[in-house]
Amino acid sequence: MVNQSIMGGSVGDFFDQVSEQYDQSIEKAIPPYREMFQAILGYCFWDRAQSLSILELGCGTGNLSLYIREIFPKAQLTLVDLSGEMLEHAAQKLGSGHITLVNQGFMSLDFADNTFDLVVSSMALHHLLDSEKPELYTRIYRWLKPNGLFRCGDETLAVPAEAHALNLSQWESWARQCGATQADIDLWSEHAEKYDHYAPLASHFQWLAQSGFQEIECYWRKLMWTVFGGRKPAS
Repeated sequence: MVNQSIMGGSVGDFFDQVSEQYDQSIEKAIPPYREMFQAILGYCFWDRAQSLSILELGCGTGNLSLYIREIFPKAQLTLVDLSGEMLEHAAQKLGSGHITLVNQGFMSLDFADNTFDLVVSSMALHHLLDSEKPELYTRIYRWLKPNGLFRCGDETLAVPAEAHALNLSQWESWARQCGATQADIDLWSEHAEKYDHYAPLASHFQWLAQSGFQEIECYWRKLMWTVFGGRKPAS
């Protein structure tokens, strides 16, 4: 069973405590983990040789960050995570280069307007309350340069409730086939119950539109994992 002390603090505390086992556990617990990364960056329509400014919200141990560097080798990366331990792992993976590390919660970030060409996030925004998500989307919109892109891979809530329940059942079976143990399943199930706040994709679309985004689209979806985003218009 899961060590209950892991579930005792904030979401940042949780990720501090699981940072050492995170990479091994997450790839079994989320079977399309790498495929989701490919979708996030595959639908980022920028010249790969360009010197872009990219913000990653919730970098974790740096798995998506490494892929960003591979796809956009000249990019200046700003990596944000609430967990200092996870951020240290990301720093070790990426080594030196054009990287800025920010150990902070999303709702307390204060970047200048028109700073980033691209904002990405993976498996992070569902930790925010639904009341916070629209405000964060408005901030992301401001931080993006004109024509800037936002791409997010996250867990969304299927409707009706029966559809979400079916997704969860299929996830557990799929994870077991990929080598997830009962401890892995318990860990992430209890984490979800305590810390996660899933919203329907339609709600994300509405919040993005209210913030000013255009070309809002779902690019990829498997069970509850979804890649979606939008573009800040040129003017």
